[in-house]
Amino acid sequence: MKNELYGKTCRLSVYEQNVLLPILIKGLEMKKGKKNAVTNKQIVQRLRGHGLKINKWYVCKLISHIRVNDLMEGLMASPKGYYISDNEREFMDYEESLLGREVAIRRVRMSIQRQRKTMFSKCTQRQTELF
Repeated sequence: MKNELYGKTCRLSVYEQNVLLPILIKGLEMKKGKKNAVTNKQIVQRLRGHGLKINKWYVCKLISHIRVNDLMEGLMASPKGYYISDNEREFMDYEESLLGREVAIRRVRMSIQRQRKTMFSKCTQRQTELF
């Protein structure tokens, strides 16, 4: 899983940078407002229809790259899809949503860490007691 995740979060390939990224940015610039949102699935279908090699993971990776590098301002995501917002309340709500997800992920990570330490420290203790 770690290697799979790395492929989705590492730097863009030449194809992603020079072909997919400019097309995606141009398409997203037209999606102003939640009512004009476009889903990941729609992006993939439309770009594949033009002969481009793309899948849902490429879209996520490109969206993340756009956001982290400030290539577009106001790029939001909702259950309806990706769109551009100029509404401060939407920004604040989205920030709050991201913070909630961040906290939830941290809680899960901490739980896994506790479980690992508990499980494997017992295992080590049992082995030493047997011999």
